[in-house]
Amino acid sequence: MELPSVFIGGSLSEKTRQWLNSQPVRFIEQPMFRIQFRKPQTELLKSIRNEPVSLVVTSSYAARWLVRFRNQFGAVSKHEIFCQSAKQESILKETGLKVHRPTDPNIFSLSELIVRHHSDQKVVYLRGNKPLNDLYEQLFNHGIQPVEIEVYKNTPIEKWLNQTFDAYLFFTPKSIEAYKASGNFPAPKGQIMAVGNNTAMMAWKIFPNEVNVSSEREELSFVKFSIGRMQKKLSEPEFKGMVTD
Repeated sequence: MELPSVFIGGSLSEKTRQWLNSQPVRFIEQPMFRIQFRKPQTELLKSIRNEPVSLVVTSSYAARWLVRFRNQFGAVSKHEIFCQSAKQESILKETGLKVHRPTDPNIFSLSELIVRHHSDQKVVYLRGNKPLNDLYEQLFNHGIQPVEIEVYKNTPIEKWLNQTFDAYLFFTPKSIEAYKASGNFPAPKGQIMAVGNNTAMMAWKIFPNEVNVSSEREELSFVKFSIGRMQKKLSEPEFKGMVTD
């Protein structure tokens, strides 16, 4: 019997990949974006070198950039970091800076956390060239105008996949847009697995398929949720008959 197949719209960590390899499934990883890191803006970093600064990241890419260029920020004792997820926090521990993370991994909770800790220090938001959230607007509404630094560039990858899958996993709305823009469409019976409401709303908007929303935003937890949902659906007997009142 052929194993169930899973499409993953992104690159997985080694930990998640190892877990998937132990499961009775076939899967492919397809990054939807090519990431190009930017060089630090030397003059701007000099201007905040000795100031109390709150650094904000909302993606793993920005977290990795900060780890790589942390020495460019100078007086680390005067800097602290705010991030959105446990994965980002794990990466940022390498900086040696104090890291704050909200209990709920969403932009609203992150902005509230930043506001609670704010005391006139400069807020610097490290992001990609295409923001995937409204953090700037959330902070601006609280009277905080963050300095935005573009630390990496997102370039969509055009990849047409002439395959069908039992489940399709997406982590962001942008990854769904990139998937469809490449001429792809999920199999009619394929289950869409989406991280959070924003990704699910994009899936509902674009695909006619059944969409499963996961509140689990940590990568391995989301993948486990998705595999469990897919296996449960595949184990259900297929209805063959006529529905009557």
